[in-house]
Amino acid sequence: MDIQPEDTALREAQARRARLRLGLALAAIASTAVLTAIGTWTYLAVERSLRELRTQTLKAALDAQAKTVDVWIEDQKFAIRRLARDRLVREHVAQLAAIATRAGAAPEQYCAAPTRRPLVAQLDDALAGSGAVAFHVIGRSGLILASKFREYCGLRVAPVVREQSLEPVFQGETLFVPPSSDAERLERAGAGLPLARPVVWIETPVTDNAGNVIAALGVGQFADEQFGAIVSAARAGRTGESYAFDRRGMMLSESRFKGTLADAGRVAPGTGTTLSLVLAPPGAPSGTLTRLAASAQAGIGAGEHEGQLLSPYTGYYGGEVIGAWRWLAAHRLAIAVEVGSDEAYAPLLVLRTVFAVVFGALLVAVLVALYAWFAAAKLRIGEPRRLGPYVLGERIGEGGHANVYLATHDLLKRPTAIKLLKPIKATDEITARFQREVQLASRLSHPNMVEIFDYGRAAGGVLYYAMEYLEGTTVNDLVQRGGALPVARAVHLVRQVCAGLAEAHGKGMVHRDISATNIMVCHYGGEYDFAKILDFGLVKRVSEPDSHTITRTLRILGTPLYMAPERLRDPADVDARADIYAVGAVAFFMITGRKVFDATDELALTTKILNEPAPRAAALAGQGVPPALDALIAACLEKRREDRPQRIAELQEVLERLSRELPWTQADAQAAWTGGRAAVGAAA
Repeated sequence: MDIQPEDTALREAQARRARLRLGLALAAIASTAVLTAIGTWTYLAVERSLRELRTQTLKAALDAQAKTVDVWIEDQKFAIRRLARDRLVREHVAQLAAIATRAGAAPEQYCAAPTRRPLVAQLDDALAGSGAVAFHVIGRSGLILASKFREYCGLRVAPVVREQSLEPVFQGETLFVPPSSDAERLERAGAGLPLARPVVWIETPVTDNAGNVIAALGVGQFADEQFGAIVSAARAGRTGESYAFDRRGMMLSESRFKGTLADAGRVAPGTGTTLSLVLAPPGAPSGTLTRLAASAQAGIGAGEHEGQLLSPYTGYYGGEVIGAWRWLAAHRLAIAVEVGSDEAYAPLLVLRTVFAVVFGALLVAVLVALYAWFAAAKLRIGEPRRLGPYVLGERIGEGGHANVYLATHDLLKRPTAIKLLKPIKATDEITARFQREVQLASRLSHPNMVEIFDYGRAAGGVLYYAMEYLEGTTVNDLVQRGGALPVARAVHLVRQVCAGLAEAHGKGMVHRDISATNIMVCHYGGEYDFAKILDFGLVKRVSEPDSHTITRTLRILGTPLYMAPERLRDPADVDARADIYAVGAVAFFMITGRKVFDATDELALTTKILNEPAPRAAALAGQGVPPALDALIAACLEKRREDRPQRIAELQEVLERLSRELPWTQADAQAAWTGGRAAVGAAA
């Protein structure tokens, strides 16, 4: 049969369509393969990045917990060492030890000795309000020579406790003893003894006049109180938890999941987990520990001090978790941080779901994403960024939770500083603190406080507020670049800081973050050396209930160098005298060019702030310091807030007198600025 031209054309058209379909099919296959490879690489990269992030997060949490525990223990050791050096305590203990070491001495002889009663009374008085619930004096043989509770006198400490906790004390060390029960601590504990709950002890040597150790003085606190609160401080999210345990895998603190454990019959309802819960998965055979506890047990035995488990495992309460541990050899306990794997790896779960559900539409999603990216890029190039009526310019500052931008108001055209909360930091807690910051700051109208203009939400709901833009530099930068300030200039600036704080304190607010970086030295309203107090992120209004809640979750925030000792011990327990301490530290820095305390890390710095007396400014300044100013700074830096000036007005009275004796005129200020001492720049 002959082939007609029409048939040939039809076949050629069909062949072209077939080739086109084949080409499209091959293109689709190639695109799917490429996109699959990209998706797999993305997933693996996200997983790797998330694991690295979790590693850093767990390590940071362990670092913070270990430092907090170390600081608390060192503070307790310092207090008991001071008590053991008291002359009357040493005399009473020496008399008891002498009675107990006589041949054939019976417990009644030293337990009922006349010197026991004044010793117990003195220790009771010295430890009032410290959280201590018990104390004892133990002789070299392990006999308890005196105790807060008469029932313990004459009992003997168990041999293993003598070896681990008393022998080093009789060699001159002060030791922290992890939580223990009477049954573990004593040879024959008996029934009905007063200390029914586990106790942590601090043991320290008591010496005679020749310096010989004659006994051990121990002070005990219930383990589920101060110690337990410190150990569990790093609880984050729904499932995050920190706890302490020993080499046996026995929990030494209180569990966040006591309700779950009680429902499973692991602990009795209403009882604690300290020394009553072994870190074992639910239903595991006897002697089986969780992977974290077993890893720690093996690691400690091999001389290791920390470890991380980033692959999910079953935790002691039954949930799937990841975690990390650290062995604190000096305290004979381990600290653990765990978080539920679902919470820790939530982005991976979402990513898996997305891959499973939308894989067939991946190409379309990529094209849409590219289109959106190009559209967004065009918008970014063609239009300025806006926040309500404000046009954002360059970024002029950055903090942990927010950025500060130079901006201009559409109608007023005045320069403005915009503080914008970082979206990645916009947790419920940080958002609440940001809102509280602007609400409290807006109630202040003093010229030495930075003024708040406006408040609102950016696209996506992120919070921002607008404040005045200041031309100048911080006190910290001023001193770092030019050295110590003249005394007259320092008095002039500190007076203004006190004036601003006077308004805040008068309205029941405590700033809590007065520091050299939060005080601006400005050219303001035609006046040079005008001081402005910045950053109200840690302002606390004591009379408002919600501020207490937020304060409890903040832990220790702020600039440690300028923190009063009571803030380091309990961030929620502060009043206006904490600001007075910070003002003293800033004044010291201004006139000496040096920090009150210098240390290589925050733990060492915290120890110095808590325990070492502050140096006198006059001794370190390279210029003459009036005795009244030196005394005022020293008073502000007292460890006990009761020993500081009680009101900011007391500082103002002294500074007013000093400003008349050492005037700092506008001519002086202008000369300092034009001479370069102000290091003028733009900041907010």
